[in-house]
Amino acid sequence: MKIVAISDIHSKEAWLNFPEGDILIIAGDLSIESENDIYYFKRWLNRQDFSEIIIVAGNHDIALEKMNKHLIKDAFEPFYYLQEDFLELKGLRFYGVPYSPEFNNWSFMYQRCSLEAKNIWERVPANLDFLISHTMPYQILDTNYKNEHCGCEVLQRAVFKKKPKHFIGGHLHQEGGTFREINGIKFYNVSILDEEYKLTHKPTIINI
Repeated sequence: MKIVAISDIHSKEAWLNFPEGDILIIAGDLSIESENDIYYFKRWLNRQDFSEIIIVAGNHDIALEKMNKHLIKDAFEPFYYLQEDFLELKGLRFYGVPYSPEFNNWSFMYQRCSLEAKNIWERVPANLDFLISHTMPYQILDTNYKNEHCGCEVLQRAVFKKKPKHFIGGHLHQEGGTFREINGIKFYNVSILDEEYKLTHKPTIINI
């Protein structure tokens, strides 16, 4: 089975070309700023040649934070929208989380190292095949253009406790398209844009 993963589209979907694959994972920042944007984006999804598509929101998906989660799920059907949700698909266990540490006044954010962050990441099930997050764990593929680590400390601790086989995230464009394996967990930063929001990184391919 071939999984293709991307994040941080920022309304550049028309310029994307995908390799062949079975499941497409989108880890946030579609730039959904209104309910109409969902339907425009879904029309684009319908043209993609994947048997299944999984979507997680990010900090630039302003409208999705304001909407009822179940209405969003209905709007995206037959695709899968995960907002702190578990999904079993094709024999694989997925869980998706849109939240990231606070940075400016964006959406789906929590105060860094807060109780809210602890509660969010404690709800993640153990032994997943794929944990999909918009952000990256602290010090793992998480640097910005100043080479500062901007990932989440609480997430880092949770990942090594929960031990998913694969971790997929983005949000931090600098290390998009990169991979690292630590303690048996495979980490992927799947951002397709660079720090200047140019379409630079190729979609990530994961063979299962």
